[in-house]
Amino acid sequence: MTRDELRRLVSVPAPVPEEALRLLHETAQHETGGSQAARSFLFWLAGEPDPTGFQGDGGLELRRLDKARREAALQILTWWGGPTRSDEPLYLVLRALQEQWGTKPTSPAPD
Repeated sequence: MTRDELRRLVSVPAPVPEEALRLLHETAQHETGGSQAARSFLFWLAGEPDPTGFQGDGGLELRRLDKARREAALQILTWWGGPTRSDEPLYLVLRALQEQWGTKPTSPAPD
């Protein structure tokens, strides 16, 4: 494989893990330990505080999730860590959670 081919493969944005985002969003809407971990993880990705005031440990919150949610979080982290076509899918989830918990919505970072 040539350097140009490798560069092209690396720079292609991964598809949005919509099902994983949906699962963590649904989980984060409740008041359980797993919900708290999911919410903390999602806000940690964007460098934003959890709207409930919980101060979690970012990626360490993965340890509190069950297998399905941990796998979803890892899919989201993989997508978020590479080039994305848009950051909007994550910010839509964050805004919905902020509205639910009565905090000021996050402004998405410019793409």
